[in-house]
Order: sequence, then C-alpha cells, then structure tokens
Amino acid sequence: MFRKPRWSVTWPTRPEGVYTVLVRAEDPVDAVRVAADLDMPLTEGYSMAFDYEPEVWRLRRPYRFRSRHVAGPDFGDVDDAVPFVPVPYRAEAV
Repeated sequence: MFRKPRWSVTWPTRPEGVYTVLVRAEDPVDAVRVAADLDMPLTEGYSMAFDYEPEVWRLRRPYRFRSRHVAGPDFGDVDDAVPFVPVPYRAEAV
C-alpha cells in the first residue's frame, strides 16, 4: 500500500505574515483542499487569507535537494522578511 505524497501549502495571513501546513494528498489541488479544511491555530488578531492564492510545494526527501515549487506565488524564506503582494485566488491556477 502506497502513501499519498507530501505537500506544503502556505497562505498569507492578515494583517501580515504567512502560515504553512504539511499535508498528504494526491495532487496540488487536493493538497490545497485538505489544507483549507484543517483547523489552523492562529494568534488573536490574525486570520488566514483564503481569498488569496496559496504557495504549494511537493516535498521529497531529502527536502533541500528534491522538493519543488509546483503552484502559486513564491513567498520566499520567512527569515528574509521579503515583502510580497498576495495574488487573488484562482482555483484553476493550482
């Protein structure tokens, strides 16, 4: 029995920031659906920006060398604090 592939789904948060969840799903569209259904623990005053396009990565071990960006904007490394402009979400783009 094969396990479903691992995916990383990142959404922007309001008022600022990003939040990433790791899920197992069949494809990028399924990964976004599964991630959206999760109960995400956010600090008071923050909310998920589900109306914007998420960043989706296909995760493969070793993560640093084999993972790849498959859909959505590239928010960059959180440590770099690179400002980004979220893109309105279009389901057909994933």
